[in-house]
Amino acid sequence: MCAIFGIIGENIEFVRNSLNLMNNRGEDFSDVKSNTKYTFGFNRLAIENIEINNQPLKIDDKLFVFNGEIYNYKELIDKYNLNAKTEIEVISKLWEKFGVEFVKLLDGMFAIAIFDKKLYLFRDEFGKKPLFFTKYAFSSDIKPLLTLVEKRINYKALSEYFAYNSSIAPNTIYEGIYKLPSGCYFDGEIKRWYDFERIENKKIKIENVAYDIENLLTDSIKKRLMGDVEIGSLLSGGVDSSLIVAIASKYKKIDTFSIGYDGFENYDERKYAKIVANYLGVKNFDFVLTKKKFFENFENVLDSMQEIISDSSFFAAYELAQNIPLKVVLSGEGSDELFLGYRRYDEYLEFFKSYLPNKKWLKKYLERHYEDIKEWEIFRRFFNDEDVFRGINETFFDRQIKKLLKKNAFSVEYKRFLKGWGSFDFTYFDLKVWIGEVLLSKLDKMFMSNSIEARSPFLDRKLVEFVFSLPEEVRGNKKWIIKEIAKKYLPKEIIFRRKKGFAIPFYEWLREEGELKRIIDINRKTKILNEEYLKEIIKTGHKRYKQHIWSLYLFSRWIEKEFL
Repeated sequence: MCAIFGIIGENIEFVRNSLNLMNNRGEDFSDVKSNTKYTFGFNRLAIENIEINNQPLKIDDKLFVFNGEIYNYKELIDKYNLNAKTEIEVISKLWEKFGVEFVKLLDGMFAIAIFDKKLYLFRDEFGKKPLFFTKYAFSSDIKPLLTLVEKRINYKALSEYFAYNSSIAPNTIYEGIYKLPSGCYFDGEIKRWYDFERIENKKIKIENVAYDIENLLTDSIKKRLMGDVEIGSLLSGGVDSSLIVAIASKYKKIDTFSIGYDGFENYDERKYAKIVANYLGVKNFDFVLTKKKFFENFENVLDSMQEIISDSSFFAAYELAQNIPLKVVLSGEGSDELFLGYRRYDEYLEFFKSYLPNKKWLKKYLERHYEDIKEWEIFRRFFNDEDVFRGINETFFDRQIKKLLKKNAFSVEYKRFLKGWGSFDFTYFDLKVWIGEVLLSKLDKMFMSNSIEARSPFLDRKLVEFVFSLPEEVRGNKKWIIKEIAKKYLPKEIIFRRKKGFAIPFYEWLREEGELKRIIDINRKTKILNEEYLKEIIKTGHKRYKQHIWSLYLFSRWIEKEFL
């Protein structure tokens, strides 16, 4: 895990200054290399080959630099008889042999930059490692690129933010700064090198699937234990993080880390984490995010986000990161999306089975009785034969965005994430948007705020490809496969307990401190949002608009910090 930066021309001092803005991503080593046409820079967080894996690599006029982990680099050395010892050397040798096709051989999480007559950028298939760029430069963080553009809001990205909690690649919240989409490379144009496919394998039997998934998950965890440093794991006490700890602890000493909120038992999962840790015989360290820390850390979290992402668990992740004394942690992201663990997936599945002969009449009735709620919008789509599912984290729907942003509103392009794969559309869409833009950003940005690399074993290419090959009736829903595997490793009270999201009591804290008024006050300075609609949302409150309020509050704090 590192920071990479590059800019056109021989700009060594500028690159050094840019790297200084990203010291949180690694301070074990830093270097700059130039070939006069382009200059590459690198900050290192040393995890593997601690003494020899330094970058950038310059070979004649070619430049190579990367951020991340290549889990199969030793296998690639043997398979292709490469004269290489480190990951960056493997990348350079494979580039010489295969050109842009080399990236298909890599198993890992990565952002790669290569200059060979022109600039090439590559990003892993999930988007685990960030990679931003402008016309003249690329970077692991947005912060250094802001010095190269006029700072302006990208209103198309702002509509995406209100719809999906984040801008969606290639957009960022800033005009003129782009992020490379997952599974893509850039050579002057954005091109795709990998995408998930739905190729059903009818030979897979329901009685064997748990065994197959367990083996794939175990292999994924084992390769993510690579490194010359201690490795820990986040532990919520839910089945996903608990299963990862149970399997990982068979192969390596694992300390675990949890967070809670005193006085808010509905949000606090520390007692379940303790049950798991005691059952598995591993150490568990728990921390508390208080209201005081929440507000004290607000500006720091916004700094670490760099562009607004409205998932309140960023604040819990930030607090965890400040207290974990390791360089690597495992995390459980991806299981709910792969195995349909969210209750709302069940609700969307019901629409596949539904048939209503009086849709036309019901459609007219619905339009005459408008309600500004998600349920109304879902039924409107159903009665109009539109796509009902548009992402598990959809917050403001199209009509609400137009009402909120008025002339600055854009329709959000969602159809690119729907493939016509039945319930597997849920997984594909959420891998691209909810996981790719929100959850993986949280893992990277919040944990790298304290120089910690987070690894997610459920998000492994072989495992995900296998899931996409399952017949619908074999995969099923409610994470039955994961729960079946977990019976070998965990107590029943953990496997079958009611699911909780990784949420914090932000709404309670905002109300107690009178912070909701701040949304109105800041908007009166910017005049970006519809004030009457803001008042309606705040007055109605959390029962209808809880996530909406968080998105609005975070946007208000961000725009105050960046533009006022």
